[in-house]
Amino acid sequence: MDIFKKLKIRKMWNMKIIKTNCIVLKKKEMKEADLLVTLFSKDYGKIMATAYGIRKSKKRNTVSLNPLNEIEITLFQKNNYYIIKDIEIIKNFKNILKNIEKLEISLYILDSIDKIYYMTEENGDFFDKLVEILNFIDALPYIKKGYKYYVVLSFLRRIMLENGIYDINEISLILKKDRKENIQKYKEILKISKNSSCITETQEKMENYTGFLKKIVIIFENFVNRNLQTEIKIKKFIMEEFYGN
Repeated sequence: MDIFKKLKIRKMWNMKIIKTNCIVLKKKEMKEADLLVTLFSKDYGKIMATAYGIRKSKKRNTVSLNPLNEIEITLFQKNNYYIIKDIEIIKNFKNILKNIEKLEISLYILDSIDKIYYMTEENGDFFDKLVEILNFIDALPYIKKGYKYYVVLSFLRRIMLENGIYDINEISLILKKDRKENIQKYKEILKISKNSSCITETQEKMENYTGFLKKIVIIFENFVNRNLQTEIKIKKFIMEEFYGN
């Protein structure tokens, strides 16, 4: 056994073992066989963990650490340093992976969480909400353009509420031009979501508001960026929608 492996094992002896559920936000290859993985966990908030040797291991599959997977993970932990011990996939949201529209907004959600939340910022309630959002997107039979932006808008609104920055009066001031009409449209959208009898009806009605929903998404996104000092950007994920028709 080489010196590095001996040191690694000795280090693990001094670490406690924890288990938690996570959503994989992103992964990065390190050295010849390792992965550095960013996770949003139920019990420990956002954490970064190292999977040593996983890319060459016959027992483990790097697919288990793909972004969007919901996993149960066992970790060696000391302070803010984590080493992955075991992984079990709970769900891989395969319907999202099959649909480009669903994948775009799901990757935007993961990227936003990665940028907004700090390391080890515990937030079990929001983890449950994230899983609920991804399950909802995964279960949609299809997703039309207007409704895609409504889902993004709902996510941003949740982020704003979660961080205590949701202020409809301040947002209305940002709209300025045609403010009264814009606020009315926003209320109509919320009413459609609440009162429509089925998802098909909701999506059809939302199509009439596609342009407005795009505009409000950008307003909400800029509002989040300014108040939380971050830089989320939907144009990185749905670029053709903004530069196209």
